[in-house]
Amino acid sequence: MKVWKTVLATLVVSGLVIGLAAAGVVYSGAYNVGANAKHWPITHWVLTAAVHHSVEQHAADIKAPELGSEQQLLAGAANFDAMCSGCHEPPGAKPSVAAQGMYPRPPNLAHAGKEMSPGEIYWVIKNGIKASGMPAWGASHGDEEMWAMTAFIQQLPDMSKTDYDRLLMTAKADGIGHHDGESHEDGHGDAGHDDGDEHADGGHNENPSQSDSHDDAHAHG
Repeated sequence: MKVWKTVLATLVVSGLVIGLAAAGVVYSGAYNVGANAKHWPITHWVLTAAVHHSVEQHAADIKAPELGSEQQLLAGAANFDAMCSGCHEPPGAKPSVAAQGMYPRPPNLAHAGKEMSPGEIYWVIKNGIKASGMPAWGASHGDEEMWAMTAFIQQLPDMSKTDYDRLLMTAKADGIGHHDGESHEDGHGDAGHDDGDEHADGGHNENPSQSDSHDDAHAHG
């Protein structure tokens, strides 16, 4: 019994010391919250693991409808271009000026199309990611629109700039989805296309590799 009391007292004291130390860091302003300063490795690991497992858990029971129709892809492409391309570069484009200054960097969503299930992609689109630049589009868009963007993102790994431009032109001609120049409060802005680069990697942090951009989903879904 005496041993357990000693262990418990040690844990309590250790917890208090850690809590006071954390409070000291917070109130002293020592922690640099600037977007040009990298996370501490432990902070990066905790945030990455938390997002990965949270999305996986919350999306586990989501049943995706049939995806991939031409109408879905047209709506998804138009809405992606108007709402998302300011952060996530489309096929054949480099990261926007805004995305280059964000930390962690928003990922090229071609990675999400390969690595995430339709339910996980939909969940992130609908709910966003806390304390990041990824908004919860479910607050302003319906399920049909979000599933259309999910279907579009699934096609990104194999989509060329030519394919993307064709979808946008067809969607605009048919009046499908949001389009550049329209007035909509939830737009993210435009990303300039670069004909010389196919699938330019943005990454979700300073390293634009596929694994790092996926791991850094704590900033953008």
